[in-house]
Amino acid sequence: MKRTLKYALLSILLLLVFVPADARRNRKKAAEPQVKYVFYMIGDGMGINQVIGAEQYNAGTGYGPEEINFAHFPVRNFITTVSATSLVTDSAAGGTALATGVKTYNNAVGVDADGNSVSNLVEWAKDAGYGTGVATNVGVNHATPACFIAHTAQRGSYEEIAFQYLHAPVDFAAGAGFITERNTGHDAAFFETEARGAGIRILRGPGQFEGIENIPGRVLCLSGKAQTELPYAIDRKEDDTKLSDFVEAGIRYLDAKYGEKGFFFMIEGGRIDNGGHADDGAACFQEVNDFAEAIDVVLAFKDLHPDETLIVVTADHETGGLELGSGQYEMHPDRMATQTMSMDAVNTRFREAFYPPRQQGGQGQGRGQRPQGQGSRPQGQGGPQPQQEYTPPTWDQVKDFFSDNLGLWTTVTVDRRAEASLKAIYDSTFGAGGNRENNVENLYSINTTLVSDAIGYLNRTAGYQWSHGAHTGSPVGLYVTGSGAEAFIPVTDNTQIAPIIANLAGYNK
Repeated sequence: MKRTLKYALLSILLLLVFVPADARRNRKKAAEPQVKYVFYMIGDGMGINQVIGAEQYNAGTGYGPEEINFAHFPVRNFITTVSATSLVTDSAAGGTALATGVKTYNNAVGVDADGNSVSNLVEWAKDAGYGTGVATNVGVNHATPACFIAHTAQRGSYEEIAFQYLHAPVDFAAGAGFITERNTGHDAAFFETEARGAGIRILRGPGQFEGIENIPGRVLCLSGKAQTELPYAIDRKEDDTKLSDFVEAGIRYLDAKYGEKGFFFMIEGGRIDNGGHADDGAACFQEVNDFAEAIDVVLAFKDLHPDETLIVVTADHETGGLELGSGQYEMHPDRMATQTMSMDAVNTRFREAFYPPRQQGGQGQGRGQRPQGQGSRPQGQGGPQPQQEYTPPTWDQVKDFFSDNLGLWTTVTVDRRAEASLKAIYDSTFGAGGNRENNVENLYSINTTLVSDAIGYLNRTAGYQWSHGAHTGSPVGLYVTGSGAEAFIPVTDNTQIAPIIANLAGYNK
């Protein structure tokens, strides 16, 4: 009896000693951040319908996967995007909300509605000792990446943003190039020189990205060509740099230097927005595919670190007011297969075919810059141009052009009403006394109305209709996978994302 009592007392004593110790260890373990690697993927202008539309387009044309990877992440939600001053945000206010968790006015970068600087995820991560990266397929200092590296009252202050980047806590940055302001006389080479002076190593094109993990100090990866945005995926040539090239380089660099501690990496698919502004479905959907290809690279990294990686995919806003379905309750995405280049590329070919040489300018310039005016000489051609005899194209020649380049009247039937509408535009453009500069302008390019309307018809007959070429207040998707993904299930607004990321990764500890 005494022995039994002795063992009972000993058992109680052991419980008193060891259970609290185990509880303390469990509490300590729970307090430690489980997320080491954060990938924040932002599809600029990528509404929910852009994602669903891309899957339909891919299934009908074979130009991409029938299931977009992130659209099937375990956590799927939608969020509102309103700014502090408007129900329809722009990329700067939307990007600021995503980067800082703070609402601000349209055009503001990294400041609140009163113009005060607000800190962002890159700054939080660096303060906590993590590596940091920012990549985009548009200008390094464009609105969305700017929200993670700068604080300015206006997004159009591209050069101020570029100067702030030089001293921002960003270890790795990537983009097509620097956007400049024409009134200063500075060019992209000026800022590249400034970056080198700040100790930043500049690498141009995938060939130079090899061995990036062995480079000390900060790195800036740029396109292999002088440009302010990478080409549309639909127009890409074999030697063009891709967004996934930047992502692969960034992961190798950050993992080599910060793999033990962890890192934060924001990646933007910026040209989805361009396709929406142009009401160009084929270009837009293939940009969604390109964005998903970059996410494939991130998913491969997650496979190596499944319990420590968080991937958050969302958008700053929707662009274009994309509708899915025609008035006859039909969709025919397969009809989009006949468009094999962007509207901008078709427009270039159209002007080369039918306009006098002196009028072949006017293609869209860098993202955020005003396009070169129609009717002026193309850049790089100096001096007066000799006058050449000009014969406008016939309607049959124009029809043949759209047959060859878009499949209209051959693969895709053009109904009488649509043909009459296009013929009327032709008459006003090339007919007697017609305005040969009959153009339609969007935020990033100028295209001839004939080209714009021909591609518009192709979109509509396939079942994709655009309400306009600007941002809308529609909610956007939120897609999350990896460690801590369930924390995003209650999220309803773009300002809630950054604080959750910071908490899961321990940036605020």
